[in-house]
Amino acid sequence: MSLRTEKILSLALWVVMVGFAVWGHFNLPDVPTAIHFDLNGTPNGFSSRDHAMMAMPGLGLAMIFGLLWIMPAIMPKTASLHRSQAAYGATMLAVIALLCVIHGVVVMSAAGMVIYHMTIINVGVGLLLIVMGNYLPKTRLNFVMGIRTPWTLSDERVWDKTHRFAGPMFMLGGVVAAAGAFLPEGWHLVTLLGGALVPAVISLIYSYTTAKKLNLV
Repeated sequence: MSLRTEKILSLALWVVMVGFAVWGHFNLPDVPTAIHFDLNGTPNGFSSRDHAMMAMPGLGLAMIFGLLWIMPAIMPKTASLHRSQAAYGATMLAVIALLCVIHGVVVMSAAGMVIYHMTIINVGVGLLLIVMGNYLPKTRLNFVMGIRTPWTLSDERVWDKTHRFAGPMFMLGGVVAAAGAFLPEGWHLVTLLGGALVPAVISLIYSYTTAKKLNLV
């Protein structure tokens, strides 16, 4: 599976991250830079300026080559990842885009701009969940992405039923997470975790009950 478009777009996003880093290196003071923030947006984790500027581009590049070049190349044919190429490529691209957004938040915060951190994170994660949910029903049995439980991986019927069920669940979870960005601060983390974890837990239970109905358990 080539994933040519996803590779090009991911590298374009990586160039944007590098652009943020280069700008930060030449324009920000060489002082400890905030790289982690609490729920109120108050910095509670610091690193050197250049480490803060280059850490996310380094992680992004490793993920791009690992997920879009290496992983598809080494997967066994029985994993059938090629049947989920569109879903895999779109999800990995969304992950890289989220990294780019987070990196931009770090750099802009270091530049003294007022950034509503959890608002941006909630919206970003929410959009990622929506993308994932949209593509889950199109995902076929594989060992890399999707609802990978003992029951989905043991039978393709369970896999297909579970992923058709999980898709709308994750999209709804994404809407909840994104909407939480505009609620009072105390709801940010609740909606973020709820939007991600509740669909995952319900989908896991659904995969078991589906396998049980098919007399596989």
